[in-house]
Amino acid sequence: MRKTLHKWHGWAGIIFMVPFLVVCLTGSIIVFKKEIDAWLLSDLAYMEPTDQPRLPLTELTAQINAQLPNYEIGSWEIFPQGHDESDRIFVIERGTDAWSKSYLNPYTGEVLSEPAEPGHYLTDWLVELHYTLLLNDIKGLDEHLGLIISFILALFLVFMGISGLIIYRRFWARLFTLRWNQQMLMVFSDLHKMFGTFASPILLILGITGGYYSGLIYYEEWQEHSAGAEHHIMDERLYSDDLNIDALVIDSQQRIEGFKPTYLLFPFEPELPFTVFGRAPTENPLLSNYGSVSNYDPHTGEYLNTYNLNEQGSGAKTLDSFRRLHFGTWGGMTVKVIWSIVGVIPLLLAITGTYLWYQRRNKRARKK
Repeated sequence: MRKTLHKWHGWAGIIFMVPFLVVCLTGSIIVFKKEIDAWLLSDLAYMEPTDQPRLPLTELTAQINAQLPNYEIGSWEIFPQGHDESDRIFVIERGTDAWSKSYLNPYTGEVLSEPAEPGHYLTDWLVELHYTLLLNDIKGLDEHLGLIISFILALFLVFMGISGLIIYRRFWARLFTLRWNQQMLMVFSDLHKMFGTFASPILLILGITGGYYSGLIYYEEWQEHSAGAEHHIMDERLYSDDLNIDALVIDSQQRIEGFKPTYLLFPFEPELPFTVFGRAPTENPLLSNYGSVSNYDPHTGEYLNTYNLNEQGSGAKTLDSFRRLHFGTWGGMTVKVIWSIVGVIPLLLAITGTYLWYQRRNKRARKK
């Protein structure tokens, strides 16, 4: 059994090596997306801290609609007073279902950039490459082909992590021992085992969390459009111009004591509510900033319901933690550095693993 597993481990590594390396190396970079954006988009994504108060959300909404008359707001990432990041608004062009991204100064109401398609900015392009390998929406192919491949690669990562731990289960006893005085095959074998054993717990986390999100997004799209229904074309505003967004956000804070709003989801299809996402008070650093929500009627502002993550079971909280676990944003710069290093380790595993595979095939060929 172990011999068969070793063979599958080697062949899987060879077959999936190139796309897997693309996913790992891009992931290693976008761990620092916030820091890279602060450097490359300092005039858009970031602002000098100020004591000036944020403008009311309802007023900002009106200013966005006035400055972008050919677009409708789809969603909006908001930050607290005094934060140095610009708000990020995601808009849908009228007459299409195409989403774009802009930056907003919440203290002046100025839209800082023209709406740009996903992947326009470097880090956004790397995110697209990471999740879809740029294979989504290719004419003649499944529009979510990239997501499907991403899901398969996540399963591959989980298999490689588990099979590697089984194959090299005795290597833990000498994890940091390298036989440098041996022939190259032995040195590469030890390096491969050491790198794989060290990285396997985190790689398993990345595989499970990445596979969950790829599978979830594809499932939701399939469920919504499996009967042939097309994406909604944004022809008109789907919420009332008189909607008092500030009142809805204040109400959401009253529904959950200590609730911190972080994200507004406007109705982008008929029958959808207006949703305020945020973080309920918790000491758990793994829970995301989007785990709790309150929903409202987009025309009348009538309260509909609330989902408080703190009132949910361990299963819901575990799934919510996948976001921070995958991106490495739960433990400050130290965790980011570790996640980034682990993202590079598959390159070393590919080099050492390919060398071992090639040498063993040569040895078998010589014996024959």
